[in-house]
Amino acid sequence: MYSRIIWKKEPILKSDIMENCSSKISIHQGTGTTQNARFLSALQPTYFLLEEREEIDYVVLAQRMSNYLHYFNESDSTIAQSDWSPFFAWESTAVLAQIFKWNIEDYEKKYENIRKSVPLTNDNEELKKQVGKIFGKIQKDFISLTDKAETLDHHISVKEFLLSSKTAIEIQLSSFISKISDENSIITLLQSYQFNKNIQNLFGLLLYWKNSTEKAFTQQLESYPSHTPHYALFLAFLKLLGIAKNYLNDFTKRHLDFYYKDILQLLPQKAQPDFVHLLIEPAVNTDAFLLSKNTIFSAGKNSLGKNKFYASTSDQAINSVKIKSFLSHYINQNSWKKTDLFPLNATNTPFSAFSPSSENTETGLLLASPLFYMKGGTRIITLKFDSQILNPNSFDFWITGEKKWIKITQENKELTQDKYIKLIIPASEKAIVPFNKEIHEGEAIETLHPILKIIPKNNTEQIDCKTLEIGITVTGLKNLIVATDTGVADINKPFKPFGDFPKNGNGFIIGCNEFFLKKGAAASFSIESDAASSYAFAGTLNSPILSNTISLAQTGNNFAQNKISGIQSVSLNTNLSTTVNNLISQTFVGSFFAYKRLVDSSLLFEMKKGRFINEGNKAFNSIYTNNTPVKEYSEDEIPDNKTVSGYIRIQLNDPKYEGEKFLQDYIKAAKQESPVLPKVPVIQSLAMNYSLTQKYNFNASDDALNPLEFYHLLPFGYEKLRPNSSLSLIPDLPQKGEIYIGFENAQPGNGLSVLFQMAEGTANPRKEPAKISWEYLSDNQWKPIDSYDIGDETLGLLQSGIINITVPHFDNSQTVVLPKNLFWLKISVNELDRICHFVGIHEQALKAVLFDFENNGSGFLEVTPEETVSKLYQPNPFVKKVKQPYPSFGGKKQEEDTQLYQRSSERLRHKQRAITSWDYERLILQEFPEVYRVKCLNHYRYDSGNISNVSAGYVTLIPVAKSLNASNVWEWKPLLSLSTLQRIKNRIMGWCSPHVRLCIKHSVLEKIQIGCKVKYKDIPGADIRLYAKMLAETINRYISPWAYSDIDIDFAKKIELSSLIQLIDNQSFVDYIIDFKVNHLILDDEENTIIKTMADVKEIVPQTDYTLFIPNDTHEIKELKNNC
Repeated sequence: MYSRIIWKKEPILKSDIMENCSSKISIHQGTGTTQNARFLSALQPTYFLLEEREEIDYVVLAQRMSNYLHYFNESDSTIAQSDWSPFFAWESTAVLAQIFKWNIEDYEKKYENIRKSVPLTNDNEELKKQVGKIFGKIQKDFISLTDKAETLDHHISVKEFLLSSKTAIEIQLSSFISKISDENSIITLLQSYQFNKNIQNLFGLLLYWKNSTEKAFTQQLESYPSHTPHYALFLAFLKLLGIAKNYLNDFTKRHLDFYYKDILQLLPQKAQPDFVHLLIEPAVNTDAFLLSKNTIFSAGKNSLGKNKFYASTSDQAINSVKIKSFLSHYINQNSWKKTDLFPLNATNTPFSAFSPSSENTETGLLLASPLFYMKGGTRIITLKFDSQILNPNSFDFWITGEKKWIKITQENKELTQDKYIKLIIPASEKAIVPFNKEIHEGEAIETLHPILKIIPKNNTEQIDCKTLEIGITVTGLKNLIVATDTGVADINKPFKPFGDFPKNGNGFIIGCNEFFLKKGAAASFSIESDAASSYAFAGTLNSPILSNTISLAQTGNNFAQNKISGIQSVSLNTNLSTTVNNLISQTFVGSFFAYKRLVDSSLLFEMKKGRFINEGNKAFNSIYTNNTPVKEYSEDEIPDNKTVSGYIRIQLNDPKYEGEKFLQDYIKAAKQESPVLPKVPVIQSLAMNYSLTQKYNFNASDDALNPLEFYHLLPFGYEKLRPNSSLSLIPDLPQKGEIYIGFENAQPGNGLSVLFQMAEGTANPRKEPAKISWEYLSDNQWKPIDSYDIGDETLGLLQSGIINITVPHFDNSQTVVLPKNLFWLKISVNELDRICHFVGIHEQALKAVLFDFENNGSGFLEVTPEETVSKLYQPNPFVKKVKQPYPSFGGKKQEEDTQLYQRSSERLRHKQRAITSWDYERLILQEFPEVYRVKCLNHYRYDSGNISNVSAGYVTLIPVAKSLNASNVWEWKPLLSLSTLQRIKNRIMGWCSPHVRLCIKHSVLEKIQIGCKVKYKDIPGADIRLYAKMLAETINRYISPWAYSDIDIDFAKKIELSSLIQLIDNQSFVDYIIDFKVNHLILDDEENTIIKTMADVKEIVPQTDYTLFIPNDTHEIKELKNNC
């Protein structure tokens, strides 16, 4: 009969499944393999020793055996008188050996076992008996050993310590024994924290007491002079026995050597020679010369006392070229920055060519033109670049002032309704003058004109335009030269323009060079006269004045007159004719000044209520236009008989003043009884207004326009532009960063051999290597250097090496882009953090390799320190000095036997094929010593953002770099460069199955941010800022211990918040903490920017199986000043 068991089927809830479900697979949660973990202890020759006893063990053995050896007297050889213990037990060497071999650790272990068994027993008396027995035995042994220590020779220094500690230890032992025997409840005593702490202190003191004899015992074996003869013979026997022991224990090594070297014929890898970079300083007044390949340099002696030599690896031309300048500039999100790197060069301190602390630099557009000569008045400049609408507040505008650059302030710039940039220079501002390098800071622009500087505030996109429209408007200009026929007039005071007795032909001259310099400028005047003299200006402009005929003045003023044409008659109080000194016809000398004949004159004046006025734009509709400008600017002066241009003459031309009529009327009125004398015309104020607008089309040149020069302001110079189709508002600097190196004494055809010493490992390892381009400067133009014309050992500025270039033909005698008369190299970098930091660059460099010059078999043993190689083996009269600025590199010692065993044992297992995770990890660690740890994740896909731990055929490798003990823990991270990752991938692909889809990635970097309020202990004079800094560093050391020491770099594991709380609370300066919280920060794959924040987490769990927690410098630790 069979019975059936029926199980009741319970429903399975989905929540139960999800609760126990985990996306992590156990085989992926390992830590990988490190370089240290590769070596099997069984391959160590000392792993198994046939004879493990040392000399001290034999000494103790002899002392114990001596108790069993009979001693016979010479007179009676049949009866034993005693034993041999006096010969061995009381010898100083034996006494020291007995003390050192005292097994106090065994007593401590027995006590711990009893203490741990307390919860399992209630037998108080039995426990008391056992504990008392342990300490009684310790006391007995200690007294015996101290008694023997008293017999030691007084020359043995440790004797004093052994005996001086005796009393203190005996007191403690007696105290514990008494307490144990007197205590009613031994169980309570053994559970007492303070009692156990005191016991641990006692065991520690006894351990230190007995270990203090180790050094003295070694001295007994090596150099103690007072051994008895028989004991000295015994020790000599032990020395000889050691030879046999070593041979016996060498059995494991002989077996390994026989198997690997004799049977398998696997030999240790040979040593690889190291290299040095040397700098050659030629003798004074020495032409270029050649140091041939294999030139020998002396390097002192190696650690074995053998002479050491290096030989140059290639022919090297030495010349007088030197590095004179070392500059850089780069662009960030907001502005351009520049740095003079020359003071930092070769100081043995790494520095970034593109440091964030670099100073800001101005780059932009410079406009130089006679249009900007403006000495006074309210001056307005309008600009329009094509049809583009530019916000003037996005730019800074500067113009060359009388004493410095004048910055056009925020309130003086605006965007007009018709989209013009309007710049206002108020009348209170000083004159706009030509550029002068003595007073205008910055680059020494070679121009004769004033400069308008346009600087973008931020890094804007390239702005190209095909036309530029410039408008100039000046109102209220009083910086004029005015001279009447009788002399120079001060226009700041009322003056008589036609003299005391005016008549036709009398007049005054107005000089304004800035106006006559501007071709196409249209001018008018604002003239106010004394109202009291308005009677003198009766009538209107008559038709002869309005005629189009040309007539000459007949009164000796010698100005040609072109009557104003096309102007309607307006009500004036006088008739005036105007002449403008423009074109030379003939020179005459008359009255007070000499003038030139002119053929063009047109000017409109209006008078209202007896005053000359300028009614806004009305006067500018019909104004004099300057079509024949002067050729160059000069300060306004009183004209003389050499003056040819730059003046306007206004003269009286009215029938009322014909001949001497005014004088006759004056005499007649003076004779009256109550004379009313005719008033002489007086001008109270005089100001000039002018304007012009010109449009520059870059597709064609127009000689009818005023000259306009374009310059781009560069970080270290400027560039004169010759626009033919378009103009860029800001310089076209396509690369993100550029480095400039200037060489003096360089001639075309010279060889440049420049050492670039880089701080290797400081480039961003999570990005592809930077794209580097090389160019040289010639005649203000950068010309590319082809890659095949450069010998680059730096792999794109990622490692130290020599750059070799032949100087091409160049001419920098007139360069303005950078300082003149240097040969300039430019290194352009597309990404700033993809090159390493610099340590130094040096000219006249060569590379030399370790060379067995004396054929004595000397190979690489140790790194050659800097400044070791300092001379040639055979002196060369052309060489003044040899310098080795940095230690040697690239050397590798001959493989030791233990390394051979490790490599061979792994080779026999993986057979140079990558199949299992073990194979992948060992192959990489063997081939790439720079890898410290590697983790292999099988069936794991991690590429291009796709992550899956169940992808068949995929293998993901996570290598971790060796620690560099970097001084800045915030910058260095244990990440290999992408180029190294690519080399690993290429190597592994030759060992694994062709069907494997291989992914090699960096560790995922995460940060932990601690936030809390800390109440520090009340200590007078406490440095709270220091406490906060120490606390943050303690937290970082706990989370990322590998960043601060040589401890193994391990992948992150789960961290309980309670452990962090305890860590903080255990600090000696912390009283208590509140408001504790933890934020988990996830970082970007390429930058250190935070892409995700998990706030106030309850436990710290790494997000991947290959996460590294890196130090965080943004912990939010605040001081709690008031008690809660």
